[in-house]
Amino acid sequence: MTTYRVKGMSGIACTILGPVKVYERWVLDDESDEGEWCDGDGSRVRVRMVGDDHIYEVDSDDCTPLEEHEWCDGCGQIGCGHGSARET
Repeated sequence: MTTYRVKGMSGIACTILGPVKVYERWVLDDESDEGEWCDGDGSRVRVRMVGDDHIYEVDSDDCTPLEEHEWCDGCGQIGCGHGSARET
């Protein structure tokens, strides 16, 4: 699982779930809302903090990949090795 440091997310590792979805209308008139949800352009992504179930939307430029040893797989905290089963 690739994890990321996300600017403004208080030192907890996050996983990227995918691009933010955008609604694209099929008919370009004011009387119809028919359309579909499609992946956006990738400039914004949906992320989830390790150990959390809430999904956040952030700028993709604010996400930096982490090495395995940089975060704790026990608590998700960046810089904490306590409880981690991995070798550092």
